[in-house]
Amino acid sequence: MGMNVMEALKKGTWVLKDKNIPVPRLEAEMLMAHVLKCQRHDLYLAADRELDNTQTQQYFILVEKRSSGYPIQYIISRREFMGLDFYVDQRVLIPRADTEVLVEYVIEWTSGQNSDLHILDLGTGSGAIAVSLAVFIPGAYVTAADISPGALEVARYNARLHGVQERITFLEGDMFSPLSCCPGIRSFDAVVSNPPYIPSGDIEMLEPQVRDYEPRLALDGGNDGLWFYDRLAQGCTDWLKPGGLLAVEVGYGQSEAVKSIFKSAGCYQNIGAAKDLAGIERVVYAIYIPSTDGRWL
Repeated sequence: MGMNVMEALKKGTWVLKDKNIPVPRLEAEMLMAHVLKCQRHDLYLAADRELDNTQTQQYFILVEKRSSGYPIQYIISRREFMGLDFYVDQRVLIPRADTEVLVEYVIEWTSGQNSDLHILDLGTGSGAIAVSLAVFIPGAYVTAADISPGALEVARYNARLHGVQERITFLEGDMFSPLSCCPGIRSFDAVVSNPPYIPSGDIEMLEPQVRDYEPRLALDGGNDGLWFYDRLAQGCTDWLKPGGLLAVEVGYGQSEAVKSIFKSAGCYQNIGAAKDLAGIERVVYAIYIPSTDGRWL
């Protein structure tokens, strides 16, 4: 005898719970919805629906894969971010809710400004930041750079998925380097980044589903986790307009160190931080103010 949707969900939940998956029922439902190509809430309208052998087999293969620690976002190739669906796979870091604080801050900062805004997203990964900014700031043109060609393929797909590909330019290269190869690139009103910020020595201590599956290139921030922030602070002086915004995501407990890096650069003012709902500083921002006499302020 076959198995219906509810019976399979109960068994899938039990398997995931036995392997200490944090929210087993939710993830069992997400996997079933993926197999049946429906929304989670539709599962309860079809609770008695009989699964065929192929569906049953596919479902429990995915349950076992998730039980092994493989991230569910990679299994279902989907992650919600800023209320938008993004395609993700192992070529990119899975977007986190923490990064929404960065996007929301930039959206707020651009509010009321002219429609011809040019924003640079460094280390775009899945394109979650770049695409969200293009969606929620209709007058913005975004340049999205990443060193990984695979990540850029994912980001381009997500731009097409949300219909903003005409307002995003994708460049391959390390940090600011690809900008110099594009004569049409102009200075930016804002530079944003969620750079790698995990100290190299801490990566092995991350939870297995992050350590073993997500791209290390998007995690490793050097010996102290701050290497990329110094590069950003220095590199932006060639690409930010006077009065332009530099805004970055930071790891837990890193905000004061990143503020110090920006302050030490000597050309940023109004340095501050934005907090998440738990009151943790997740974003550090600053305004680029070059001196008028050739020296930094």
